[in-house]
Amino acid sequence: MFDKIFGGDTYTAQTRALDASTLRHQVISHNLANANTPNYKRQEVLFEAQLSSALDRRDRGGAMGASAVSKVQPQVVTVGGTSTRADGNNVNLESESVSLAENTLRYEVLSQSVGGYFSALKSVISGGR
Repeated sequence: MFDKIFGGDTYTAQTRALDASTLRHQVISHNLANANTPNYKRQEVLFEAQLSSALDRRDRGGAMGASAVSKVQPQVVTVGGTSTRADGNNVNLESESVSLAENTLRYEVLSQSVGGYFSALKSVISGGR
């Protein structure tokens, strides 16, 4: 019964996106903390493309269907091949700060959306009182 309430693709996608946003915040913070570490290569979180692909498969009635969304996990990858400084570090403080602000806004929107889902659920359970 709870699977039907909490197992919908929209809810699952939103909670997975919240997880990815939390991880992204940690990764960006780690990048900022290592901005002066020689040879440090920045990391980033890959998630949105995988989620979009899973939703497309679901919409096309793919073999995995709805379960594809629940299996999407954020991935941390190291971005090599670029160095912005002579010491081999490729962290750009301005870029990371912008990413942190963007991620904060994304997290707030997602958490409000999930909160709205629970408010609607509470309203249904209490009969609109």
